[in-house]
Amino acid sequence: MQVDDIRLAFQYSQVTLPQPHATKDLYFFADTTDIWQQPAEILRDRLVATGHTLMPALEIIIANHIDTNAPLIIEGDGILPELLARPQLNRYKENGHLQAVFLYESQVAVLHANIKARGRGINRDRLQETEREAQAKWLYGQWLRQEAHKYNISVVVARPWETLAERLIEIYSGDQLPQKSDRK
Repeated sequence: MQVDDIRLAFQYSQVTLPQPHATKDLYFFADTTDIWQQPAEILRDRLVATGHTLMPALEIIIANHIDTNAPLIIEGDGILPELLARPQLNRYKENGHLQAVFLYESQVAVLHANIKARGRGINRDRLQETEREAQAKWLYGQWLRQEAHKYNISVVVARPWETLAERLIEIYSGDQLPQKSDRK
């Protein structure tokens, strides 16, 4: 399951959340004109805010899947390490029913190349915006990395992709607990 699907479903359904700031956070990237002209630090903070907005929905989805013994893998940049510290989910993390790992990209240039390669909505006039987007997403990845360490959740550098599966299996094989240090 992709976290973006949940966010998009909320946005498409025109959901209004109980807290006005949460509703604003949910729609920030969809409603802000020239979004990628904002400073990278503000965009990073807004990515964090979007993650906070999605947290209650993710919490109930995860708890329901664990309680009904229906395995699920959720991916996406809207998942914050803090989610696993919430009381309902922390007990699942502690007993091993919930596991998480955060991937990050160590180089802005790689993020920029990936954004350009996907080519969604990119034209030559907006090249500076793709650089800003890459910078914001790199800053967000660094923030996620620090937060994951704070909550004792494994962090793995995304590349090389060819060995990612093996590196993830190594982290969670047997009774090995997540390590605070980054895995290469």
